[in-house]
Amino acid sequence: MTTKVVKVLKYLGLFSIVFFTIISCEKEIESIGVNLVDNNNFKTDNLISEVITANENVDRVISSGVSQYLLGVYSDVEFGKLKASIISQLSLPAIGDSYSYGTNSAIDSVIINIPYQSTREDNEADGKPKFSIDSVFGDANVEFQLSVYELKTFLNTLDPEDPSKTAVYYSDKVFSKDEMPLFSGNFKVNPSDTVSYIKRYLADGETVFDKDTIKQSNLSPSINIPLNEDMIQQLFVDNINGIDFSSIDAFQHGFRGLYIEAEGLDNEVSHLISLSIANANMTIYYSNDEEEGADVDLNGNDVKGEGLVRIKQKHIFSFGSVKSNFLDRDITNVKASGEDRLYVQGAAGSMATVDLFNAGDIENIKADDALYGEYGWLITNANLIFYVDQDASNNIVPEQLFLYNYDDNSQILDMMTEGLSAVGGVLERDEEGEPYKYVFKITDYISELLKKLEGDEEASVDLVKLGLKVYNPSDLPTTISDTKIKDYSWNPKGVVLFGHDVSEVEKRVKLEISYTSVVSDN
Repeated sequence: MTTKVVKVLKYLGLFSIVFFTIISCEKEIESIGVNLVDNNNFKTDNLISEVITANENVDRVISSGVSQYLLGVYSDVEFGKLKASIISQLSLPAIGDSYSYGTNSAIDSVIINIPYQSTREDNEADGKPKFSIDSVFGDANVEFQLSVYELKTFLNTLDPEDPSKTAVYYSDKVFSKDEMPLFSGNFKVNPSDTVSYIKRYLADGETVFDKDTIKQSNLSPSINIPLNEDMIQQLFVDNINGIDFSSIDAFQHGFRGLYIEAEGLDNEVSHLISLSIANANMTIYYSNDEEEGADVDLNGNDVKGEGLVRIKQKHIFSFGSVKSNFLDRDITNVKASGEDRLYVQGAAGSMATVDLFNAGDIENIKADDALYGEYGWLITNANLIFYVDQDASNNIVPEQLFLYNYDDNSQILDMMTEGLSAVGGVLERDEEGEPYKYVFKITDYISELLKKLEGDEEASVDLVKLGLKVYNPSDLPTTISDTKIKDYSWNPKGVVLFGHDVSEVEKRVKLEISYTSVVSDN
């Protein structure tokens, strides 16, 4: 831990050398050492410092190349309404140049499959696995409208302005889509959605000759969206738009991808789902006629078999390398708020800024020699504390917040020296289990800052504005030189905190500094 007691250490070091030298001499000299200790008294005290806070909206965040994508609609009176839609390219099936549908083909079904993030439960009394779905925010029992469209905006893999860099898409990017949906219907999460049933048709497209049961390999649930077979037939089989399936680049120029859109229904307190979509795909299940026992002779010529048979087939189009979230935030109907409350929400929501000392505080710190004592302070603890407004109406409170250098968009000193677990910011609850406060331990930063304010040119930090946001796993530094905060945020949770301008003093945001100083009696 960095300290502010260079003078103290100097004096104590000199004293130790003298003391341990003279104790080997005459007994009467030992009393001199005792007097030296008695003449230097250690004083422990606390300081509550003023903190100034403010709210700030977050207009957009990076929403491509992330590990989580949101889908759904959530609304409350504190943060407004957030709609989250998913945009993705499709990749060609891994069949090379042999993309075709064969003789007398008929599309049986077209399914978009997006696995949930789920946990297998232990209570399987009937022998059937049961799952709970993870990362659902809001009321999972309330439906929202889900629609799927053909995407009309081309998704560049590379940055058009600098082709040496990967293209980056932001959450406020508006995408174009076809007028007619490939699917539209009401939707809510379903932990029992573990199976798709595929009817297989003869060449007439009407007569069912078999039914397949499709499950995930681990039997876990997934979102299964049935697309309009006739529209997919026109696009992927009849190829009315002349899509070139010969290469991935040509295909993605012809069919630009899928737009999976969420819209609120009359009851807008629905829910959001956080999805990985790394294993999401669109599968075209179809059947065609092939010669039974057909083969190729030694000369490479086709050899007819014994007759036509109906064969079950499928083409799997994985979601492509370019995916993005469109986050549409509407704050029209939020409650009026002032600077006495702080609104901190992830996923292109809002954050707070924090000024630890004002100009008057700084001058007092520099001038108050009596406060600091002759040898300066040893900072033993410095906590920045935010209290939750328990009367706020939102109910998806984040389990952790994150504090950083807002001016430079970088990590604070304690994050680099001590790590996230030491800095904290984890939600603490009261005796009734209700959200109560967040505490950040920033001892190293405050120690170095006070050294700088006293004119120590070797101090490693400056007085800066701090930022407070919902914690995202991408906020953590990966190396000692990784100090910049990445512009990612896919956690939609939000919390209302008390700011500095609150009538109840005990609920105000505050900086508590515990210190030890050496006070000489001479």
